Amino acid sequence: MRYLPILFLLGVTLVRFWLSLALPIAPSEAYVWLCAHHLDWGFFDGPAGTAALVHGTAALFGSGAAGLRIAFPLFAAVATIAVYLLGAGLFGRPAGLWAAVALNVLPAFNLASIEAGPLLPALTFSLLAAAAFFRALDGGGLARWLAGGLANAIAGQFQVAAVCLIAGPLIACVCLRRHRREWARPGLYLALIISLGGLAPILVWNQTHGWPALALGTLSTAMTPRWPEIPGAMWGAILAVSIPIAIAWLAGSVVLLRTSHAHLRPRLLFAMAAPVLLCWMYAILHGQAEPTLLLIAMALTAGGIAHAFLGTGLLRRLGTVALVLAASSSAFRAFSTDPTWRDASAVLGEVLAKAQPGHPQPLFLIAPDPDATSALAYYLAGGRTEVFLRESQDASNQFSLWPRYDDFIESGQPAQVDYQLEGNTTNPYLGRSALYVTPEEPDDLPQTITAAFEKHRLFGTLTLPGGRVLRLYLCESYQTMPL
Repeated sequence: MRYLPILFLLGVTLVRFWLSLALPIAPSEAYVWLCAHHLDWGFFDGPAGTAALVHGTAALFGSGAAGLRIAFPLFAAVATIAVYLLGAGLFGRPAGLWAAVALNVLPAFNLASIEAGPLLPALTFSLLAAAAFFRALDGGGLARWLAGGLANAIAGQFQVAAVCLIAGPLIACVCLRRHRREWARPGLYLALIISLGGLAPILVWNQTHGWPALALGTLSTAMTPRWPEIPGAMWGAILAVSIPIAIAWLAGSVVLLRTSHAHLRPRLLFAMAAPVLLCWMYAILHGQAEPTLLLIAMALTAGGIAHAFLGTGLLRRLGTVALVLAASSSAFRAFSTDPTWRDASAVLGEVLAKAQPGHPQPLFLIAPDPDATSALAYYLAGGRTEVFLRESQDASNQFSLWPRYDDFIESGQPAQVDYQLEGNTTNPYLGRSALYVTPEEPDDLPQTITAAFEKHRLFGTLTLPGGRVLRLYLCESYQTMPL
């Protein structure tokens, strides 16, 4: 029995490694892969930590599933250990064990453990930061504060909002008399400086790119809830942790809050989780589920809630049922990846070869949306096939940083059409042809396809496993869009 938790963690980690190698790459992961090949200090949708991590693992293990995903089962194992240490340190070993089990049945956690994304690294480093902060508040000394600040700064490289965790020790030092002595010591201030210093890369990137996220809104929009989007965001957050776990967590939180007036540790726990929960609630009010912040808050309080469940027979039974149901939901989510674009890319090379005759320059591909563009670019990277987004890129998303077929570039040749071309610029794709890969019917083709090429026709269809159908439109002789 002593080694059962270790065997459990080892077995789960091995299963995750196997799944990470067996399951198709999701479009969101292909997007991360593209970012990893265009490294910068930041991106439109967040910091550069995930892209830098995948860039490093791909350099070691190749651009396949192993290079893309190998780090994430390891992060899941470290996060599990961190949750156990948090729970055991504050509420005893049984609470730590049950908190670790609860974390490992959450659908979002299990999906993130086999797919590349920012959730698990941000969660893992946040938990490590919280563990260091708890030790520092308990008299752990300067080294604990420095370690906590560094871990929190690293978490911010994956999710900017994770940096708000540093506000937890500040709240504890304000509200809890026992910890007010920390205001007279340097550790708290150094941890704050290091944590906020972690925001420097993304701030530099935003400064360079004209603060694109702020340009999309005003102070009024930042302060105004998006009421129609709140139910969808809340539902997405609940599905990320499963309905039974959400109910159990709320019930356990109520029980833990009732005991907080008599015990210091529940108050310390909620002080640490409060800023993360507030940031999550702000995101919900603006129509964003933000499962990363929700999982950080739940993981921080998991040990205390597990302790509350172990002390009540009814709650213990409720918690057991919730864990079983959540585990079933996690298994379903893990095997529900859509392989459409992987299956399409397996035959697109042959289709391009059949369509190539009569076209002096290589055909390029156009995909209907960012997900499809990322996925096709990933799967067709070996053949160096050019894949572009259908629409002209919006400056509010990362695709505006990458090449597109309607870009003008500097040229030594004088412009032939002055009202379309500025100075000595030209478009190297003028006159080139492409295949547009989409599920859309001919009557639904957008103007960016019908007006951007001299002619287009349905070249063929792809019937993929499971009955999925994609249509291939041969778009001949690209021309600049009419003004």
